[in-house]
Amino acid sequence: MQRIVLIAALSIVMTAEPSLAQDRKTGPVLPDGEIAIPSEQTLERDAVTPPRNDFSRDDNTATKQMDEQNRRIDREVEKGICTDC
Repeated sequence: MQRIVLIAALSIVMTAEPSLAQDRKTGPVLPDGEIAIPSEQTLERDAVTPPRNDFSRDDNTATKQMDEQNRRIDREVEKGICTDC
């Protein structure tokens, strides 16, 4: 019985959490149902996204990861540019 109650509580939390995480204040729909058109400044700010940083916080490890990424990109570029390489 306790296991069923725990599973039910967990499922309720899992379904409620994503809806609570949404930012309802900055969306294009106002509470009264009207649509708000964002300003040019807002659109420009939202268009610029920060670069992905999938590298380790450890400098040595991050350097190795970046070197490997550079080699992988170089291989992909050479495949696309040079057919006889």
